[in-house]
Amino acid sequence: MPLRIKNALNDKSKNTIKELNHWFKGRCIPSWRKDLKRLLDNLHSESTDKLLDKAYGLSLSDQYWFKEESDSIEWKDIHFFDHDFESMEFITASFSSSTQESSYNQQSLISPNNTTDGMLQKTWIIENRKRYLIKGTYTPSRQEPLNEWLASTICNRLGFDHCHYELSFYNKTLVSKCKNFIKDNEEIIPACDLFESVKKDNNPYDFEHYIHILEKLDIKNVRNELENMFILDYLIMNEDRHLRNFGAIFNVETLKYEKLAPIFDTDQSMQCSKITSKMNFYDGYGKFFYNTNKKFSDYLNYISNLSRFDLSLLGNIVEEYKNLLYKYRETMDMSETRIEKLVNGLDYRINHLKEIIG
Repeated sequence: MPLRIKNALNDKSKNTIKELNHWFKGRCIPSWRKDLKRLLDNLHSESTDKLLDKAYGLSLSDQYWFKEESDSIEWKDIHFFDHDFESMEFITASFSSSTQESSYNQQSLISPNNTTDGMLQKTWIIENRKRYLIKGTYTPSRQEPLNEWLASTICNRLGFDHCHYELSFYNKTLVSKCKNFIKDNEEIIPACDLFESVKKDNNPYDFEHYIHILEKLDIKNVRNELENMFILDYLIMNEDRHLRNFGAIFNVETLKYEKLAPIFDTDQSMQCSKITSKMNFYDGYGKFFYNTNKKFSDYLNYISNLSRFDLSLLGNIVEEYKNLLYKYRETMDMSETRIEKLVNGLDYRINHLKEIIG
């Protein structure tokens, strides 16, 4: 069962039915998805609830689904890890700039796109039999795809386990694109559910409580991998590392935790929500467990050994980032002033951390 429901069964203060309803409702596209009304209009759907009903509530992040009691269909007949689905309708509906007449058909709605989370426009697609998620933008700066590229590049250079993002165009829109890292016998368990699975003891630090939980589950190398994630967030000032943006991978057949999830969803970085005149790369605030206003400079207090991070491996990444910003400048309608602030900001973040490491 979902860990959230198991947690509720073990906590007498919680109403299990309410928790189940909350979990189920959470499978819908959220109400805060960018341009949600236009998406629903383009799909000729009344609500995200209606979309959820179209494909048994299936997802590409876990193996949960539902059906009518009288329905004889089985998981193996329908799941999207192996079975194809249409995407063009969702691409058009998600990334068009207006409500459009489309080649709408009911088959288009039988897809895992009905259960995608988050505020960004996004769509699952199939290329060469592999499942990819493409994500658009939310902020006026339209930096999010480049933020994912930057995070991936830093992780790759520093040897951090991560979900690799590349840049692409769909419907004339710059997007980020990543391959699904969940297999057909796995699910991703978000940190919020893991954190609530064990009552917090006298240890006052959420970071240590979470590590204690993961180590009890026999997941390997948890401290280093969590430190890697927060060092990345420090460098690019990721403001949105909420408790659903990291977690662990659970095998639904062995019922064992396999590893931490790779670093993913780092698009709300590099001051992308700020207007150019308000951008500040000297320090800022991000989400750190239940503290939603944590100074980035305080993140370093939780790193056990800063000297293990060799920032010389980042090499010419600042110049590479600058070239990419100018390459897509017209696509994003970005001013030269903003580009220079971004470039200088990244350069400062890297070199300041180098000085701290010594």
